[in-house]
Amino acid sequence: MATPRILTARDIMTSPGIVVNPEMSVFTAIPILIKNNVTGCPVTTPDGMLLGILSELDCMKVIASDAFYADDYSNSDILVSRYMTGDCLTITADMGIFRIANIFLEHTLRRIPVVEDGKLIGQVTRSDVLKGIQLMRKSKVRGKEYGAYGWPTSTFAP
Repeated sequence: MATPRILTARDIMTSPGIVVNPEMSVFTAIPILIKNNVTGCPVTTPDGMLLGILSELDCMKVIASDAFYADDYSNSDILVSRYMTGDCLTITADMGIFRIANIFLEHTLRRIPVVEDGKLIGQVTRSDVLKGIQLMRKSKVRGKEYGAYGWPTSTFAP
C-alpha cells in the first residue's frame, strides 16, 4: 500500500470556478453569486490575473453608498472594481491542507484564491478543506505525522 500523502491546495481546490470582471456592474455580479450559490468569487482580468475578491459583504456596501440612491447613477458608479476587496490573501497550489486550515482559523475568510505567477488557477473554500479532511481521515494521514505545513516531520527542520 502506498504511503498516505498530505493533500495540497491543488488536490482540493475548485478550478476554474466562478469569476467576475472588474468592469462589471455589481448588479450584474450579484445574480451570478446567487445563481451559483456562492458567497463570493475572485475578480480577474481577461487574461486571468487576480485583482481581488467580490464577496456578499462587498456587494452589500452598494446599498450603503450614495450611488445606490442617486436618480442619475450610472453603471460606472457601481463597478465591481470599486466595491471588491482588492488586497486579498492568496496561496500557492503546493501548500498543504494543514497550513490552509490554519489560515482559515487565523482569518475570517470563506475562500482563498490559488495563484501561480499572479494568475488565478483556482480557489480553496472552507468546504474544500472539510472534504479534504474526510479523505485524509480515510487514508489515516494525521497532522502529527506531517507537521502543520505539509512536510513529513522527519524531513523538515525549521
